[in-house]
Amino acid sequence: MFTGSQGVSTTFAETKNDQSNIGIPEPRPVIGTRGIGLSRAYISSADDATSPLWNPAGLASLDQGNLIYDLSQGALSIAYPVKVIGTFGINLLDFNNADRFLIDHNSNPIGTFEYGYNQALLSYARKFGTIQLGVSTGFSRAPYENSLWAQNYDVGALITLSPNALVGMQFRDISGVSIRDQNGVILNTFNSQLAFGTTLIPLQQVKWHACYNVTSPGFGTSVEFITGILSANVGSHFVFDSGEYAHSWSMGFSLNKWGKQTYYAYLNQGNLNHKHLLSFGFTFGESTQEYTKETSIHQTPTNTTHHKTEPKQKSSKKASIQIAEKYNISIELMLAIIYVESKFNPIAVSKTGAGGLMQILPATAREYGLRVPHYTNKTKPNIDGKVDERFDAKKNLEAGLTYFNYLLERYQNNQTLALGAYNVGPGRVKIKGPLPSRGKIYVDKVLARQKIYRDDKSALETDFSRLEIILNR
Repeated sequence: MFTGSQGVSTTFAETKNDQSNIGIPEPRPVIGTRGIGLSRAYISSADDATSPLWNPAGLASLDQGNLIYDLSQGALSIAYPVKVIGTFGINLLDFNNADRFLIDHNSNPIGTFEYGYNQALLSYARKFGTIQLGVSTGFSRAPYENSLWAQNYDVGALITLSPNALVGMQFRDISGVSIRDQNGVILNTFNSQLAFGTTLIPLQQVKWHACYNVTSPGFGTSVEFITGILSANVGSHFVFDSGEYAHSWSMGFSLNKWGKQTYYAYLNQGNLNHKHLLSFGFTFGESTQEYTKETSIHQTPTNTTHHKTEPKQKSSKKASIQIAEKYNISIELMLAIIYVESKFNPIAVSKTGAGGLMQILPATAREYGLRVPHYTNKTKPNIDGKVDERFDAKKNLEAGLTYFNYLLERYQNNQTLALGAYNVGPGRVKIKGPLPSRGKIYVDKVLARQKIYRDDKSALETDFSRLEIILNR
């Protein structure tokens, strides 16, 4: 999508016969269904193969290979993380030979906005703790037959302030780009662009994205609603360039299941003939993120006694990984139990007096080696972790997982029965079952949350980071 000097988007079909504005500096075209659908507020949330088109640092978020083809804009994006080294990406723009995908016909609602504008980008990004840095370089040509190629450079950064807040920066075409023809005549000139963005996550199911373009004044904002494998968003984009004001809005959705992605966006922008965008993608390769490594819960538990042992931990691994491996449980299942039990509140107290991350009753906690006072009213405990060790997050988690391993052994590695017994108590669950209705409801909640973590890497990363912060306080 071309954004003119006054911030008004135009298609090449509308401008290819009008070269009166040749040489007038303009922002580089906006590409990518997902980012455009989020009202261009994708600087701080870029996390797929199209990231270099918005913020190359976003590539560092990938823990698997990712390929996306944008049908509406003829853009192919592919990225792959190489463990320790970083993530590499390639973006090739404008594979279409018509003004719309496949056929240039009025019955085709899927439109392209970059016919004739070609670009090839090579990108690299790497994560350094909570900071992600990325760079891109490539060549661009203008939508004219006699256009030559010109080189461009981009840089970007992403910073994770907390599990619920991210900020990003994008600097495109660092020195500006002038595309010329064979005679040296300037066909297009792209200004350098500086933009900042932020993403806030007030709730697990809600994300707010915002972006401000400094050099070509404009503001984009979008709210995204996420429910498992499906997300939907609506947003607005405002342009204030050259004293002119323009406003447009967009909406879209994405479906991410079994490693396959579908992105759709609708643009309510008056000067566009084709307002629908569509792209498809898929992930491939093995995960490079340490926290996604699973260990089978159906193996013989490594610690099934009623008393904890303290083997030497590997200091190079994060606390959550160490605990999951020690108690032979997958990260996804461990997080799912914590989510259902306490929503990651280390000082949570239930109406029955269960406390902490894993919601352990006083008697059970004492049985598994935790120091817990004898309360007159167990629903009003002392939440000091030094007084009541259920409120020491690490001790609570280890005691809860030791108990869960005991239940797995008791129920002959039947995960469903062990989970149900964790909720309603082993006294109400026979060795061969069945579960009472309350136990079934609990199991369904835990398994549903575990599936979300497996299907949605961003949800997994968010709650993994949340647990890490709690364990390292």
